[in-house]
Amino acid sequence: MVKIQDKECRKKKMAGGGLHSAAGSINPSVKALTVLVTVLLLAFQYDTVLNLFVLAACLIALLFFSEARLISVVRIMIPASIAAAGMFFMGLYFLRGGSVMQEMGAQEGTAISYAVQTAAVRNLDGALALSSRILAYAGLGSFFVLSTDPEEFVSSLIHQCRLPAKFGYGILAALHLVPGMQKEYADIRLAFRTRGAKTGKLSSGVIFAMLVNCIRWSDNVAMAMESRGFSDGEGRTYYDIPRVRIRDIMFFILCTGSISLAIFKISF
Repeated sequence: MVKIQDKECRKKKMAGGGLHSAAGSINPSVKALTVLVTVLLLAFQYDTVLNLFVLAACLIALLFFSEARLISVVRIMIPASIAAAGMFFMGLYFLRGGSVMQEMGAQEGTAISYAVQTAAVRNLDGALALSSRILAYAGLGSFFVLSTDPEEFVSSLIHQCRLPAKFGYGILAALHLVPGMQKEYADIRLAFRTRGAKTGKLSSGVIFAMLVNCIRWSDNVAMAMESRGFSDGEGRTYYDIPRVRIRDIMFFILCTGSISLAIFKISF
């Protein structure tokens, strides 16, 4: 009974999306492979509509087929939108053989505004493709991050991708140490301020003291892992083993197949 409750609690503490949702129930390794293949397919295409389609599909999957919060999606998409805007204006400014300023210099005797408009029109498609690609990549990344449990992902890497268990548990230990590092940084900074020392948000003294304590923690965690048998070896058993199911394979085929078909139609 305790094991069942522990398993249910672990499934509910996912940062972003629940494992019982449609997006969260997909095998993490298959999901990561799908995202990676989609990224590679988009990298060799300059099609704005395709990039926006991928972005829309990711946002729909997050908002309607996972338990990801809207605020989490917005926090990821705002920096991505700023980067996309920068890429758009950079692509709009620079020509394939020069820049707008070079185009203006080559058209002496004509209005500068006409030269700028001509250069911008020639670059509009490329600028839109580059900026929309950044948004598509941000959508793919947010879909994977917000719908995947880190523990499930590491467990899937161990069983499906043959990641050594010692590295897998090391990754999990590092992830679980992050909240402790944040608390330690706040405590050390408060101790400095109690002694009257002025510290900024990134004070070198506070960071050094925090890193020293983190090294001590890592040694203790390593000893605890060894004493508890967290190492590779024959006959090792696992509490929960993720499986690759038919729906996971269908998810991979559907996503990559639809993108490949769209690219084929665009090319021919």
